[in-house]
Amino acid sequence: MFPRIVNHAVKKWKTLKRHVEKALVSNPTVMDKKSHSLTEPHNIHYKNLQRCYLIAFSLATFADWLQGPYLYKLYKDYGHTDDTIARLYITGFVSSCIFGTLVGHLADRFGRKMLCSSFTVMYALSCMTKTSPSYSVLSFGRILGGISTSILFTTFEAWYVNEHINFLKLPAEWLNSTFSKATFYNGLSAISAGILAQIFAEYFELGPVFPFIIAIPFLFMSLLVIQSTWKEHAGLVQPRDGLFKDIFSPLKLLFENDRSLLFLGLVQTVFESVMYTFVFSWTPILADLQPPLGIVFSLFMISVIVGSKTYSCLIAKRYQPQNLLTASCAVSALTLTVVTLSLTSMVVHIQDHDPITNKSMSVICLAMFLVYEVSVGIYYPAIGYLRSRSVPEEYRATLSNWLRVPMNVFTCLMITLNNGSDSEDVTGLKKFQFIFGLSTFMMIGAVVASTIFARKYSKKVVCEEVAELKAGKRLLSETV
Repeated sequence: MFPRIVNHAVKKWKTLKRHVEKALVSNPTVMDKKSHSLTEPHNIHYKNLQRCYLIAFSLATFADWLQGPYLYKLYKDYGHTDDTIARLYITGFVSSCIFGTLVGHLADRFGRKMLCSSFTVMYALSCMTKTSPSYSVLSFGRILGGISTSILFTTFEAWYVNEHINFLKLPAEWLNSTFSKATFYNGLSAISAGILAQIFAEYFELGPVFPFIIAIPFLFMSLLVIQSTWKEHAGLVQPRDGLFKDIFSPLKLLFENDRSLLFLGLVQTVFESVMYTFVFSWTPILADLQPPLGIVFSLFMISVIVGSKTYSCLIAKRYQPQNLLTASCAVSALTLTVVTLSLTSMVVHIQDHDPITNKSMSVICLAMFLVYEVSVGIYYPAIGYLRSRSVPEEYRATLSNWLRVPMNVFTCLMITLNNGSDSEDVTGLKKFQFIFGLSTFMMIGAVVASTIFARKYSKKVVCEEVAELKAGKRLLSETV
């Protein structure tokens, strides 16, 4: 039985090899054999499209990063308590849950350029609400911020993928380069925005509200780029059974056919839930070291940049995006395991008043956090590419927002659990021990889900490309 299976597999492989060799011989100048994909050109349409997208997206993310460092301090200066601040944070994530899927459907139906333009205006209004200490005004700003964040991290990508694949008919493999560059520039935006925010808020003593004010011009510069260089292709989704059913209908795709999209969605949900949990948890864990938080944050962003460059290098050496996604999940699971064990040691020794051990464990945690951020830098371009290849075009923005819903719910739960945590007492440390322990188990599940997805995706790629080769439509452009 087993030899028969092996012989069958060998025959299939030889057949596939003949098709590939035939395509290469008939099109010898199309493929660069030293790279993962078709040679990334010197294609003027591709370069212009990539430039328009990256400029608009980088300006938008720069404005977003400007607001991060001083949001908590602004609320504190307005006299709000930690419980009130936690509710404001939760309001933003709940807003993203409730309204994100609606704006995703509007983008797919009425145009993604229109939604991205609306994002800049909406986020500018959210920034303007920060000038008021009123809780109701700030809550309204958080609602606008939640909607805007959903658009920023789903609709921008959906617009670019549609232009790249469906209208310019460019090879899908070139998306790897664009998403890697987007992650790289996002890291640079975070570093430069943090420095600029600190200069205006602290050095010029303009206060924590000023970074929100200076974010507005960058949002309108992004709007100017979008309006002047982007094209609109509306009507990807035609109304069928009413707005409510149209919004929920993309969920059926998760459970159809081989369910590979379901496993990809699980990976995205778990990885990004853990990532946002990390964002709200790392500061108190490093309290014993008393590090300059701005420098630590910059180191995190540099690690993300290193991860994006690592992804580009590995893709050039013919490593597969689906396997790199699994690798990023595995590295994340490993680092979180070490952090959990370090926190366990700190819980034991804090009662013994052993500051040396606690500081040593904090140093280990910091090192693991840096490695974790490298995995984040690999994850983002990998998930962006695989999502572009797996999600149907007509539901791209809607389904991407649906995949963010459980992430937002989990983040709200973690914010609630984090509320009142303090690393200087054993109760606070036990909370973080539980949070990172739970995150570790979730990431192990993500490794399993990404492994299953990689197997299904690779099989799907082989079947599709062999069929296209036989039909003479294209040559094999992804290795398996």
